[in-house]
Parts: sequence; structure tokens; C-alpha cells
Amino acid sequence: MPPHLSLRPREFAYAIGTVLVGGALGTLVRYVILTYGPVAHGSGWLAQVPWSLLVINAIGVYVAVRWLRGPLHGRDPNDPRRLFAVTGLLGGFTSYSSLVVAWNDVTQRNVAAGIVVAVLSIISGVVAAELALRRRHR
Repeated sequence: MPPHLSLRPREFAYAIGTVLVGGALGTLVRYVILTYGPVAHGSGWLAQVPWSLLVINAIGVYVAVRWLRGPLHGRDPNDPRRLFAVTGLLGGFTSYSSLVVAWNDVTQRNVAAGIVVAVLSIISGVVAAELALRRRHR
């Protein structure tokens, strides 16, 4: 079935609300993890790497791929479940914009650490997606 290219005003409003609710929940979960989760200590450049954001984004990629290949496979991009789960929840949970800000801060202090953050963010996303693609669906 081809995806709906346009939505009626009521459907569009519902889609926006679905994404907003999912995004708010995903952002709240990320906030709690970043606020109350483990923090790297020390003065070395490894302590400057935003490990929690790297892990959050890798988990988000993994879950998105699993859901899009599993229970959300073949669903219209405007399907409310897909909008809530992937666009909203995982879109709010992951934060590449926060990672870029953290990367900039790290790079200002230590160029080597900035390179590590940039490389790890790309590699972790690709590895997470590959792991999700290889895992068998039950």
C-alpha cells in the first residue's frame, strides 16, 4: 500500500499531537538518564567524551531499526503508532544536536577527544543499525 502523501486537517493535527506526546516522553527519558545516570570523572580526555549521549543515540538507532523491521514494518509513515514510537519517542530520546554541542565543547578543550567523539558517534550508529538488522525477529 503506498503511503499517504497528504493528510486531512484533522488527521494532520492528530499526527502532530502523537509526535509531540512521543517526543515529550522520549526527551524526558533522555533528561533523566543524563541527569541521574553515570558521569565520567577525571581530568583526562576520556572524561570529556559524552559517553551517555553516545550510548543513548546508539540505543535509539538500534530500537528504531528493530521496530521498523518488526512491528512497524510496512506501516504507512503517517501511521500513528509509527509517528509516536519512531518520530516522537525515539526522536526525543536520541539527541544528535546535543551530541554536536557536546562534541564542540570537547573539541575546544581537546582536538583528539573531539575526533574520538565524532568517529564513535558514526561507528556506534552504524554498528547499532547493523546489529538490529542481523537480529532475527521473533
